[in-house]
This record gives sequence, structure tokens and C-alpha cells, in this order.
Amino acid sequence: MIGSRLLQRTERDVVQTARRQVVCIPQRGGTKAPEREAYEKSREFKDGQRFRAGIEGRISVLFRGRGMKRCLAQGRERFELWVAAAVLANNLMKIAALLAGRSSRRRKAA
Repeated sequence: MIGSRLLQRTERDVVQTARRQVVCIPQRGGTKAPEREAYEKSREFKDGQRFRAGIEGRISVLFRGRGMKRCLAQGRERFELWVAAAVLANNLMKIAALLAGRSSRRRKAA
């Protein structure tokens, strides 16, 4: 699945990418060809858009609330490790919040 914020791309780029994977980037501006319009209404395209929105939302949470602002490590492997650590921290914080909510409900019931 490819989702990106490309502002300029050619139809050839989209076709070459589509051969490899599903492209879920809507066409902006210009007149859409009937084939493109039908493709953007397809289930496959809409599923890709939903997936992309979910990814963008998760990235936003990591940037906004979990301190994932800038990676000073160099190299792809270190960057992947850094992102994995941020995701792990986010998951642990969510688990802690769920457990805290559960324990406060027990106290209220008792």
C-alpha cells in the first residue's frame, strides 16, 4: 500500500507504482479520466485510503504526545529501532491507562 503526500506526479509514475502495489493517492486538480474516477470509487482504493488515514493518525499521536519529534540516530536500522521504541512506549502508556481505569472502577464498586 502506498500513501504519500506527493504534490506532483505523472500518470506514468502512478501506473508504474500500481503494477507493484495499490496506489491510494487521490488525483488533485485537473480533469479526471473516467478510468481514474472509477478507480477512486473502487473498494480497493477506499480501503487504501482508510489504511492511510489510520497510519497518519498513529504518526500524529507519536509526534504530538509521545515525544517522537526528531531522530538523531543515523541509518535506517537505527531509525526503525527509534520508531519501534516510540510505538512500544505508546502501547505501554495505553496499557497503563487501561489498568488505571480498571482499578479505579474496582475501588468505586467496593
